[in-house]
Amino acid sequence: MIDKINKFVDKNVVLIFTIFIFIQPFLDALTGIMLYSFNSNITFSSIIRILFFVFCIYYLLFIGNKKNKKVLYILLLYSSIFLIVNVVFKMRSNFYLEFKYLLNSIYFPVLLMFIFEILKDKHINKINLFKTLIIYILLIFIPNIFNIGFDSYAYSKTGSNGFFYSANAIGNIISIISPLYLSYLIINKKRLYLLVFLIMYIYILVTLGTKAPLLCALIIFIYFIISYTIKLFKAKKYIYLSFELVILIVITFTFINIIPKTPFYKNLVIHLEYLKIESLSDLLTLKNIDHFLFGSRLTFFKEELNIFNNSNIFQKLFGIGYSYENKLMKIAEMDYFDTFIHHGIFGFLIIYLNYFIMLINIFKCYLKKFNKNFLDINKSLKVISIVISILCALLTGHELATPSVSIFVSLIIVIVYNEFHMYKENDVSNI
Repeated sequence: MIDKINKFVDKNVVLIFTIFIFIQPFLDALTGIMLYSFNSNITFSSIIRILFFVFCIYYLLFIGNKKNKKVLYILLLYSSIFLIVNVVFKMRSNFYLEFKYLLNSIYFPVLLMFIFEILKDKHINKINLFKTLIIYILLIFIPNIFNIGFDSYAYSKTGSNGFFYSANAIGNIISIISPLYLSYLIINKKRLYLLVFLIMYIYILVTLGTKAPLLCALIIFIYFIISYTIKLFKAKKYIYLSFELVILIVITFTFINIIPKTPFYKNLVIHLEYLKIESLSDLLTLKNIDHFLFGSRLTFFKEELNIFNNSNIFQKLFGIGYSYENKLMKIAEMDYFDTFIHHGIFGFLIIYLNYFIMLINIFKCYLKKFNKNFLDINKSLKVISIVISILCALLTGHELATPSVSIFVSLIIVIVYNEFHMYKENDVSNI
């Protein structure tokens, strides 16, 4: 009976995972509706994601290969030690908070192992990932057009994130998938789809009201300007270079006129007024830069670091946890730093080891033939997607320790890693 179940799961695991990916925007929208409209902390999406997490562990333990099984055992052993340390060495520990945030943190490495395992010799249709992106965009675009979306901020600042709860999390999802979708549309010359997507994409960027997605879009835009300029210059198409310059000037002036009317710009003004910034010199202080650019994340990290420095050797190795005097600590929301502080030296290495190894291999392969790869839109946009995910995790958080986002980070890393690994092994030019 067990063997039949395992064979069925192994045969249909990619289909099961594809369905799981496809329903993500609906789960996130349902979460937003439950929290905003019914003020309910128990969400259906959390239950589904926990069940899928258990499914991933089952697959890795009983169906996957031995190497991943060993890594999973180490991760589960660390998780047990983390909980014990945070119960034993705290005067008042909140076990529920420790377990909840531990689960959020180990969701990413487990999904990364699972996806790598199932896509090692199988194929996932990236069109399904792009359909998921479009659903996310529509569930922001349509509510915002009709002014029925939920506010991105509880007070002061403006912006709307459609039917979703967290503007940062949804902004991260859209930011990391969009480069791949743009690559697909450009390479396959789907001009109408590209135009429609860009209209919705730009509209969402300026109506969300958050800085990170717009800065990520700027990275993509700068890449296209540089790469096309180099291509035209190499081909000595100086007339086209002149046209590109004119188009760039038109786009720049258009944005200069449009941006002041957007929630993004209004939020910048609100923030500057709150800090009483009247000149550039007023902004150029460490405190104001931290508050304006990082949302006081550096300040919160300093507070976390003080607690970490005052902890004992076991907590430094296995983490100080997330509760302090029975309450949730203020988290800096910079994923790499948060993981190091709250999960300790061992926890940081165990949680991110596979992730760092895959990133190193991707960048090594890309940089090996940088001059050629940079001008290849397909390869470069894949790497830009990875770079954006790293920046979001570092600067805004809500990514590697947020299951709804880390699912997509895991999938994209494995897709890019597998394709670049194939490129490295076979030295083919088309990925």
